[in-house]
Amino acid sequence: MPSPPLDSPLDHLYRPAQTGNKPSAVLFLLHGYGSNKEDLFSFSNYLPPHFAVIALNAPIALPFGGYAWYELEFTADMKRLSNYEQAHSSLKRLKENIEHYCDQYQLDKSQVSCLGFSQGAILSWALGLDAPKQIQQIIGLSGLIDPELLLQPLDTYRDIVAFASHGREDATLPIDYARESIGTLSIKNPAISYKEYPTGHTISQENFNDMLQWLVRQRI
Repeated sequence: MPSPPLDSPLDHLYRPAQTGNKPSAVLFLLHGYGSNKEDLFSFSNYLPPHFAVIALNAPIALPFGGYAWYELEFTADMKRLSNYEQAHSSLKRLKENIEHYCDQYQLDKSQVSCLGFSQGAILSWALGLDAPKQIQQIIGLSGLIDPELLLQPLDTYRDIVAFASHGREDATLPIDYARESIGTLSIKNPAISYKEYPTGHTISQENFNDMLQWLVRQRI
């Protein structure tokens, strides 16, 4: 049954699948803090052609340009504070928008993947862990798993399929946070592939190639 119309759908960019069966699998792209829908969509033509690709734009406009899924503040000692009320609101809107655009473009709801970078990766993990019937695959680049966004303890999740990567020189989201959270989840989820690279807070060519190879190997 089609989902009801959204009051305020998120702005988006769309590339239909080039090959494969109909309805097609779909890959949703969630950009990082301070960026926009154009960022990850810029490499949409290099993604596997059997995927439809939809890049969603975060709802919060930042004063210095770009957009965020939720705002960040910093204490005097540079500790990062997340606005979790906004984060939970964005998660709710993402679930609604994924349902909406799957209906609008007649996509296969049993073959939905979510690819996020940085803040977009944090939300991709939360979506895939707590809504596994809606998101079947998670691709988290330069992100981490934030337990404040989850409905249950991290070590209770099972049957998670994901590709995760991080730069060892990442000063924006230090790699220790990714190692701890993704490592904990991986213990009982062998279908998680985690890779590290000698880079900062970015997607290197090697990282991108490894991600593409992983996507091609999956059944979706």
